[in-house]
Amino acid sequence: MPRPPRLGALASIAFALSAACGVGVERPEGWSEESHGKQAAPAYDVVFPASRVNRFDLVLTPEDWRVMQDDMTGMLGAFGAGGGPGGGAPGGGGAPGGGGAPPELTQACEGKAAGDACTATFMGNTFTSTCAPGRNGAPLLCQPARGGGGGPGGGGPGGGGGGPGDIVPNTPVYVPATFKFEGKTWPHVGVRMKGNSSLGETWRRGVGKLPLRLHFEKYKAEHPETDGQRFYGFKKLSLGNGAADTSLMRDKVTADVYRAFGVPAPTTGFVALYVDHGGGPEYWGLYTLDEDADNNSLLDRHFGDHDGPLYEADGVGARWQAFDEASFALQKNEEQGWGPVQEAIAALNADRTDAAAWRAGLEARLDVPGFLRWLAINTVMQNWDAYGAMAHNYYLYAHPQEGHRLHWISWDHDRSMGEGMGRSTSITQDTTDATWPLIRFLLDDPTYAALYRQYLLEAVDGPASPDALRARITSARDTIAPWAVGENAERAGFTFLSTPESFETAISGTPGLLNFAARRQADVKAALGVTP
Repeated sequence: MPRPPRLGALASIAFALSAACGVGVERPEGWSEESHGKQAAPAYDVVFPASRVNRFDLVLTPEDWRVMQDDMTGMLGAFGAGGGPGGGAPGGGGAPGGGGAPPELTQACEGKAAGDACTATFMGNTFTSTCAPGRNGAPLLCQPARGGGGGPGGGGPGGGGGGPGDIVPNTPVYVPATFKFEGKTWPHVGVRMKGNSSLGETWRRGVGKLPLRLHFEKYKAEHPETDGQRFYGFKKLSLGNGAADTSLMRDKVTADVYRAFGVPAPTTGFVALYVDHGGGPEYWGLYTLDEDADNNSLLDRHFGDHDGPLYEADGVGARWQAFDEASFALQKNEEQGWGPVQEAIAALNADRTDAAAWRAGLEARLDVPGFLRWLAINTVMQNWDAYGAMAHNYYLYAHPQEGHRLHWISWDHDRSMGEGMGRSTSITQDTTDATWPLIRFLLDDPTYAALYRQYLLEAVDGPASPDALRARITSARDTIAPWAVGENAERAGFTFLSTPESFETAISGTPGLLNFAARRQADVKAALGVTP
């Protein structure tokens, strides 16, 4: 006897039939095309204001909140069971979240240098990765690499679970929530926990400031009235919790610098998040809001269309030594396949005896100047959690109007700006070996080496100049300070700040962001032999 269709399937059929018959579906109260509709242009100034912290409210039933907790407990054990500072249940009290990397990860790097290989077992998962400094100058730790099969919703940037190096072994469960913003309501919004090390560390330490992902039409099958629901033009958004950054601004400031330099990167903003899961709204803390890479908005803004395949790079193949399908998760237009990536990697690794022919073949498959531009600004901003140290945190878009030539999209910048946040990378890239062929092969070519050098100087004399960086950092500090340590400060059990002073130290101390801004131009010019 055939099984009856699920409720969601029945709802989808009913919605399709009603549309076919010209019968309208009544929208929720307060719905407007501008704020809720699919046809409205993305309102970047509303969702990502330049110098304001938006307030977001999420309302979940106690039953759905329990579903989320049980799902995480099944993957990582009881909330806070890993010990360390910062305890207290979500929705409860506890000590302020402080430092203290998991000992399993630091012990794996004892006696090693930054960049050395390491093997660790953490939360039941054994993985091989690379030693890298912990946050805010903590000892070296075996940084868990995000495994394959991710994407926003998987094991890579914005996701959680699936790969061999993942702390979070599976994608956390979605539950429905009501979303509120400036007197308007968005019903039946999908919400789940997201991230890998940021989520694993937060859960293990018992810090209630959990990273989240929002999907505004997740439940359109069960609730056809929300089909096409958007938040001022955005379908999906991610809320980063700043687990690795006590300045709470690195991701936003760095992403803004990249875009100002012409490098595709998500638009970001600041959000004060309040969550009510049965006991009234509670302040969960100051978050960074990220535009998801698979939103049409990001692709349209940078490339003028969204009709090509989008790949999230994560895994051994993301080094570009050899093609590995599992390392490039298709996020959009999946039917177009992996051909563009496979061809680009083959072109990179082709014979280089005839340099001009090799460059022509590679440039037909990859926007090489775009990659070198990213490499230059990434090096200037000392963002170590990226290609050249870690095989993740980037996307590739195959532009259909350019014969599916690949373009590099940068992602996840919360470990940038300062030695305390990552391994020391040579500005000239002379220490980078052929295991990272996109860097080594390109910079071994005099034509590309000269272009990279040009971009380095343009970066430190442009959006990464001392004055420009200082202005961005001080503006961000003035914007978020009231929500971090001021009148609406993050509260015990929902913060990674060991003390209120640690926020200002991360910005004005030595090392600190303002110190980084003051010296980075001189560092780069000295490495290139250029008189400041």
